Amino acid sequence: MQKIIKELVKEQVKVQVSKILPKIEQTVNEQLEAEFLTRPSNSSNTSYTVAADLSEMELKKILIEKMEGNKSIHRSNEQRNLYKALVEAYESNKIILDIYGDTVTLKRHRDDDADKDEEPSVGPDRGSKRRGEG
Repeated sequence: MQKIIKELVKEQVKVQVSKILPKIEQTVNEQLEAEFLTRPSNSSNTSYTVAADLSEMELKKILIEKMEGNKSIHRSNEQRNLYKALVEAYESNKIILDIYGDTVTLKRHRDDDADKDEEPSVGPDRGSKRRGEG
């Protein structure tokens, strides 16, 4: 019975997250871009690298704290609703992590990470070259 409930909760979380994730990602990107544009150029590259390496959970937590800190959740109903959805998604992810532990990874994989390990392709001018004798 408990396993069925866990599966139902898991499915509902997936459904809810898939509904709100695009808006959350847009909001997070806007916040990061705003932060990126207001920092001095020498530290902005480092900040971008750090943000890219943060997990989705950490980014959600940071965004929640920023929204609470600058009172942006009180500006409009849309922002309040986005805040509530973000908190719900964060709490749902937290529940999943508590239930499943290390078996669930919420960190997003970037396509550019997959390309790092690939060997450079060998062109027609490369390969076996004969040394000139003599």
